[in-house]
Amino acid sequence: MLLNVGCGHKFHEDWVNIDMVSSHPAVIEYNILCGLPFPSNQFDVVYHSQVLEHIPKEKSDSFLTECFRVLKPGGIIRVVLPDLENIVKEYQKYMNLCVTEKTDVAEANYDWILLEMYDQSVRNAPGGLMAKYFAEPELSNEPYVLERSGYIGRALRKHYQNQSQMNVARSGVKNTIEKITRNLNYKKIRSRLLSAVLTSEERESIRLGKFRNGGEIHYWMYDRFSLSRLLLKTGFENPTQKTPFESEIPNWATYNLDVKDGQVFDPAALFIEARKPADK
Repeated sequence: MLLNVGCGHKFHEDWVNIDMVSSHPAVIEYNILCGLPFPSNQFDVVYHSQVLEHIPKEKSDSFLTECFRVLKPGGIIRVVLPDLENIVKEYQKYMNLCVTEKTDVAEANYDWILLEMYDQSVRNAPGGLMAKYFAEPELSNEPYVLERSGYIGRALRKHYQNQSQMNVARSGVKNTIEKITRNLNYKKIRSRLLSAVLTSEERESIRLGKFRNGGEIHYWMYDRFSLSRLLLKTGFENPTQKTPFESEIPNWATYNLDVKDGQVFDPAALFIEARKPADK
């Protein structure tokens, strides 16, 4: 059995898929911060991509301990997340270029890599500055941005460039009118009550807290050393860096979890696999 934790929209129906919010009938909805609702020693593989960095640092041990618990002895964990080491190297490269021989493209690359480093940790609204960047009509460094953001970046860029997407968005809004209408009276009452007892600053604090606790924020960043150390601390053995294309997981390429149509979802990410000891 194979388990994909925090799968979002990237899952395979041959796997058991679980996330905080279900995007498909094949995805179990469950608060993964409260543990994993499965028996011990059940899965041959546990995979999570772009998940661990969204978990508060103080909860990362307990999350990986749960991954360890549900794995069979000898089972594989595969972790994919933003690579702090790679981002720092790119930052240093383009910072030095901007100081010594600044070009428009070097400066644009510098601005982008700062977004990779900070935006998803500090943003106070969905999408943050990255969404605005992808929505720009022209990007002088578009090849660089798409090289680093991969399949997801290309999809986002296409979304913002394709006018037909606007029609899809409008139809999506139309489809939700009934849902909004059903909740209108309750929301009006709640809004009026909050307006009566809270200042505008207090209401903004509530909005901000709901957003920052909603799962979009990055709470921590990892490199090959810190992630390997955390896996070893949790009980795993032999953490090994992989590429998006290689894995000890049988038939890995058939699942399209890190690569789809030859395009890597997260080319600049860190890919590490480790095993639960066979005697545990």
